[in-house]
Amino acid sequence: MKKRRVTLLKILDGLAILAFIASFSPLVTPEHITEPFIMGMPYTLWAGLLVSFLFVILAYLVSIIHKEDNNAD
Repeated sequence: MKKRRVTLLKILDGLAILAFIASFSPLVTPEHITEPFIMGMPYTLWAGLLVSFLFVILAYLVSIIHKEDNNAD
């Protein structure tokens, strides 16, 4: 069980690193491109929001996997 948990944490860490790299690449922040618009937001803004949501989901998954029984009570 612990080996599986460590493997899942490494996979989630790798996904977070890839999302970090992608957030500064031309894939998310291209130069002088605002099209397409979705709900009035330019491409860079909604692509950045998607990356942010991805980080929130990854953090939530890590918190579920890395949950321990060490409580302050």
